[in-house]
Amino acid sequence: MMKSLRGLTIGVIGAGTMGRALIQGLLAQGFPRRAVLAADPSATARAAARRLGLAATDDNASVVRRSDVVILAVKPQQFPELMAEIASAVGPRQLVISIAAGITLRWLQARLPGVPLVRVMPNLAATVGSGFSAIASGRRATTRHRAIALAIFGAVGDVVEVPERCFDAITAVSGSGPAYVFFLVQAWETAARSLGLPRSIASRAIQRTLEGSARLLQTSGEPAAILIGKVASKGGTTEAALKVLAKRRVVKHFVEALRAAANRSKALSWS
Repeated sequence: MMKSLRGLTIGVIGAGTMGRALIQGLLAQGFPRRAVLAADPSATARAAARRLGLAATDDNASVVRRSDVVILAVKPQQFPELMAEIASAVGPRQLVISIAAGITLRWLQARLPGVPLVRVMPNLAATVGSGFSAIASGRRATTRHRAIALAIFGAVGDVVEVPERCFDAITAVSGSGPAYVFFLVQAWETAARSLGLPRSIASRAIQRTLEGSARLLQTSGEPAAILIGKVASKGGTTEAALKVLAKRRVVKHFVEALRAAANRSKALSWS
């Protein structure tokens, strides 16, 4: 997929957590440092980019003018000011990729008319190269533009294409998803401590169980329901625990939680 990026200069506007993760992913895949530019108002973020061997500045427009692909990795509330700053520097021969939650392709297209656009919803696991990202393309984005976006986000994990109408669901499922896992771990650790396990052993047992279970789910090719059956024997300990979860209607409440996240995503969208 990295062949799709050959000869391009990529400008990253916003060199914070996610912007830096994308830069590090690209560099790890062999993308040349000289072809990555970074802009950020934070001196700390610029210094971190320079430690990666990049040119870094606080001038967003100058980075845009020098880039074939522009990644907008700033917070949604910064977009009106950012658009005013860079709109005149962007042209139809460039590709603009936004990773801001709630900023729709329609909103972007109105401010960058004629510019090919791709919208992406990554997640925090991209910072360790194991992210899941979904991309949606604007009307002017070509097959090549989509290939470029897939290559960039493929450098930090798995990536799929979806219609933009799926973005509220993607936000709820994978964008917010790491927080659900961390919430579960927090509850799991509390339960383990209540059973008398030392904190260090509880933490290690839970992390390794999560890691191994995720690997088994990926490699076995079997659905979760079948794997549950392989752990839970009739009348056994696992069944006793699962009966409590069923009685407390955990699945129903989890569905309600994700629906609330999706509805909030929809309410926050800028169209």
